[in-house]
Amino acid sequence: MASNFKIQIHRNSDNVHLNLIGCFDGNSAFELINVLKDKCRKFSRVFIHTCGISTIHPFGQSVFLKNFKGTRFSPHEFKITGDYKAQLDPMENN
Repeated sequence: MASNFKIQIHRNSDNVHLNLIGCFDGNSAFELINVLKDKCRKFSRVFIHTCGISTIHPFGQSVFLKNFKGTRFSPHEFKITGDYKAQLDPMENN
């Protein structure tokens, strides 16, 4: 994992917000996938906020997009916001 990567989790009612902070590499991508699988399934909607990301490594992007399918989220349950939305949104990277 990138030494400066963190995921801040904020819950409100049926939603969960994940604020990504730091450098997004391959290990960070796996950490995010694991949080999605283990901690987010009980929520109606998941928001991933990318404004705290300083850099996305191409390998991290690839790892996230390839493993996102295993989270089993549908498009209406999942929203990515911020500067790196285009790089991490599975709907934009089919």
